[in-house]
Amino acid sequence: MRTPRLAVPGWLASVGDAALEATVIGGFSRVGYVVRRRIFNWSTAPADLSGRFVVLTGATSGIGREAALEMAAAGADLVLVGRDESRLAKVVADARKLGPVGASVHGLRLDLSLLSEARRLVTVVRELTPIVDVLVHNAGAMTHDYTVTQEGFEVTFATQVLSPFVITSGLLGELRAAGDPRVIVVASGGMYAERLDPDTVQSDPADYDGVRSYARAKRAQVALSEEWARRFPEIDFHSMHPGWADTPGVADALPGFRRITGPILRTPAEGADTIVWLAASSSRDTPSGRFWLDRRVRSTVRLPWTRPVPGAAADLWHLVGVLTGEDPR
Repeated sequence: MRTPRLAVPGWLASVGDAALEATVIGGFSRVGYVVRRRIFNWSTAPADLSGRFVVLTGATSGIGREAALEMAAAGADLVLVGRDESRLAKVVADARKLGPVGASVHGLRLDLSLLSEARRLVTVVRELTPIVDVLVHNAGAMTHDYTVTQEGFEVTFATQVLSPFVITSGLLGELRAAGDPRVIVVASGGMYAERLDPDTVQSDPADYDGVRSYARAKRAQVALSEEWARRFPEIDFHSMHPGWADTPGVADALPGFRRITGPILRTPAEGADTIVWLAASSSRDTPSGRFWLDRRVRSTVRLPWTRPVPGAAADLWHLVGVLTGEDPR
């Protein structure tokens, strides 16, 4: 016998959600995901992305891989981007098995720490399609050692701030050609610990800290998503964080954190849920320029000393435009 779905009054569900959000552990862990899914009575029907063209970076493991497979099952045409050739081939093969007859899945092996590779992505996508319905920026990793790319940028900053800017700028025409286009940035709750400062968003080698550099990049991603939304209202721009999920990236970069929180970490599929939901939702239901967790808009500031300085996002936009040579219009 099927267990009846839990019916919770709207006001009570909102109170419960707010309580989870206030506790961090409750909101970011698997507990938050499971409770919110039940109290908000999320639909169990699969997402529908039939006929929509999706570009997804960081698609070969963890949350990106789960998002790729769910989008394939939802009927999307996909361009999946990753650095590891064997893992990329595997996710492409698995996505093709899940997708409907006639849907296309393309794999593109690129290292998005390089802006030249980001521009190559733009070129390949333009050759494949005149329309991009959904662009998901998920590529990125935490690097404990200070590393500079051959193009002269710190690798975390290049991968998670500069390359997404290049890709979005390059695909503006294809996004505008779509009926309900959206760009989704996969950020992190770690950004809550950092204030946006354009002068320090690219870390200095003298005091480099991988965790802090990652958090700064994620804060920059969210600020730039808001700027994109303000400057290009014809396209929906969203940033989100997946909560604490048990992914290969977490196991590699934060083994101590994973050891302590392991029992309450989300699965990669649970972390990917809001990405797929945003991709399949209508702009009527998901206002542009917001920051999301578990299918709801969240504040971008939790600590008072991380409130943005007026004009900092615009200054960051200018800096990134100068460094990349892009002038989006």
